[in-house]
Amino acid sequence: MNTNINIKKFFFNNILLFVFFAIFLTGSLTSEYFFTLVNLQNMVRNMAVPGLLALGITFVFLVSRIDLSVGTLTIFGPILAVSSLAYLGDLFDFKVLVRGNIYANSATIIVLVSLLTGLIIGLLNGVGVMYGKITSFIMTLAMMKALWGLNYVLTSGHAFYLQVPTYTWMGTLNILSIPFSTWIFICMTIIASIMMKYTIIGRRIYSIGGDEKTARLAGINVTFWVILTFVMSGFCSSVAGILFSSRLQTVDAPLAVGFELTAIAFAVVGGVSLTGGRGSPYRAFLGTLVMGGLFNLFSMWGLNTWHRNIVVGIIIILVVILDQRNNKFGRI
Repeated sequence: MNTNINIKKFFFNNILLFVFFAIFLTGSLTSEYFFTLVNLQNMVRNMAVPGLLALGITFVFLVSRIDLSVGTLTIFGPILAVSSLAYLGDLFDFKVLVRGNIYANSATIIVLVSLLTGLIIGLLNGVGVMYGKITSFIMTLAMMKALWGLNYVLTSGHAFYLQVPTYTWMGTLNILSIPFSTWIFICMTIIASIMMKYTIIGRRIYSIGGDEKTARLAGINVTFWVILTFVMSGFCSSVAGILFSSRLQTVDAPLAVGFELTAIAFAVVGGVSLTGGRGSPYRAFLGTLVMGGLFNLFSMWGLNTWHRNIVVGIIIILVVILDQRNNKFGRI
């Protein structure tokens, strides 16, 4: 009897892994190119950026908030870095852009400015939610629109081309046949999983997501920890932006638009609750595997981005319905 219970528990706890293997089996049976090294590398490489966004948004979901700014923030950091340097170059007469919009300067500055930008935007989101008493949906939606507009203003509607070898290697390097960006995603997921399971950060976040009122009565500084989740989300977005732009070797305002909904779908498919307190970085990782594998399968079948968007929309609606059946909505 206990054996049967354990088998059922194992199956339901790891059902997403079985779904992922089913996707692999379907891909191998329906396309001769699915199991080629090039396709598998592209699949896991394409998972990295939305996976990092899903990881970041998971922290915010766990405290029963939402972050809609992750998509536009992804590309805002690199755009801000390049456009700021270009402005300073014109001001102090040193070359930043050559032959039009080709960036020819330090890669380190792009990385540092992008990371700092992600942290600051995350902090602003958190402060607006907790001190400004703005609902996270409205606050991050407003931030998303503001960053979207700034992306166009800073680029003047033109792309910047980042053909700097010290920067673009991050988007092209493979280590043990696995893309560098995928390694970063895996490592950050492991670090986040350890942090959430074994440190005070995880305990505080889960306590707030489980019952915020009780957490306040227990003396937990809810304001600090909620703001921290937005900062962590911003950091994950900035890392994703660095990897994304280094792979494309360009930054442009329309890039990454709509990534926020993809990230939400990846996280909730993994079992991260929209109402807080349930889920983990590992669950978001599993959701990324399933959705990334499914998107790759769509590509093998010749389906385009619009078909993916339909699937993402349907998944989000279904998960919200399921969440409503199990919990009353929090403050998202």
